[in-house]
Formats: sequence, C-alpha cells, structure tokens
Amino acid sequence: MSFRDKQWNDRLDAMGDEAEGVFEAVAPANFVRYGINRPPLQVHRLPARIRFTPDYLMTNKFVEVQGCGRDQTFKLKVSKHGALRWWNDLHAVELFLWDSHNCRWCFVTLEQLESLLVGTTVRAFPEGHPYFEFNADDVFGLSTRTGTYNPELAA
Repeated sequence: MSFRDKQWNDRLDAMGDEAEGVFEAVAPANFVRYGINRPPLQVHRLPARIRFTPDYLMTNKFVEVQGCGRDQTFKLKVSKHGALRWWNDLHAVELFLWDSHNCRWCFVTLEQLESLLVGTTVRAFPEGHPYFEFNADDVFGLSTRTGTYNPELAA
C-alpha cells in the first residue's frame, strides 16, 4: 500500500520521519532542529506561520524537508508556501527534497521552486487543502546540489 493510500493516523505517525532522517544523514553538521514535530497540541488550530515553521535552522538559512514517492510529485500546500514566503523574508528558506522511490535528494531555494509555479497544477488533498504539484524531475533539474542515499545501507 502506498503512503498516500494509508489512513490519516498511519500517515501522521510516519510523516516526514524518513525524509528528515536522510537530511540529517547528508546535511552539513551545522544545523539544529527548529520546527515543531508532532507536539501534543491541536496543530491545525495554530496560525499557518507557526504551523509551517521550517524544520531546521542553519546559520545562513532555514531548511524545510519534504518527500515524494512512487508518484514522483512533490506536493506543497498553498498555505505552507505562503508561510514559507514569510519565513524567507526573515531568513532564507531552502527545501531539502527526498525522493524515496529513486533514493535521491536535492536542495532548492524557495525562489527556485517558485520558478515552477507558472503552469503548476493546483489540486486538493482529501481533507480539502489545496496544494501545488511539482514533478520531481523538474525540481531536481533546478538544483546544483543533489545526491543519492540508500537508507538500507546506512542502517
């Protein structure tokens, strides 16, 4: 069963863990955990700027971690994009994108990702939240910092 076909509670239990683990394995050593990570709060009731606080802080940027799988699409909530724009005005935001299907990763700036917004498909998750849909190859084509990683060999 693919990740997207699982029940919400099952997706929530694993959401972000693999991608963040890969980031921590391949990123430079100078980062700290920054964003909220499944706190005992009603996160959906928090303001978007707090709810979508970037995952990591580095001296020269924030890093937001996202993943994609077999469908080869990165999905960025429209509301998350707006919050990341706000954070980017405060301190540069880069996205670390993990493609679990092809065991590859890349860094892209928010501005690089936004260059793909023209003509991007907007869809909605089953819960109703709209998102931008980016083809993984298009995103990886923007990056000059890419690599591969095999979580099974790292274990």
